Amino acid sequence: MSSRIVKVSITSFLCLMSGSAFAIEPCHHGVPAIDIVQGSFVKAPGYISPDTQSMNPDGSVKQQGWHNLKKAARPLTVICRYSDKQVSVVLPDTIDTCVFGSSSVNCF
Repeated sequence: MSSRIVKVSITSFLCLMSGSAFAIEPCHHGVPAIDIVQGSFVKAPGYISPDTQSMNPDGSVKQQGWHNLKKAARPLTVICRYSDKQVSVVLPDTIDTCVFGSSSVNCF
């Protein structure tokens, strides 16, 4: 086995044994904007507004946060809005919080 596979296996095992939160990054670093959609509604998507937000001095968004996502209708989807395309990523049911800031998204 390669050393990378061994390291990933050991890290995964330790995270599972410790009961620590599982975090994912649904979008590539540098994404300019995201949306979070709940459920699979045919007529209109169920966009979820961030419940926390901080601003930069110039008025641009510094950080946005979505909390208590376990209460949202599933599937829960992050839409990564790149300048040339949109990429949808369905989040696992265990995700309860997503934070968008510094052009990256972390969900845990």
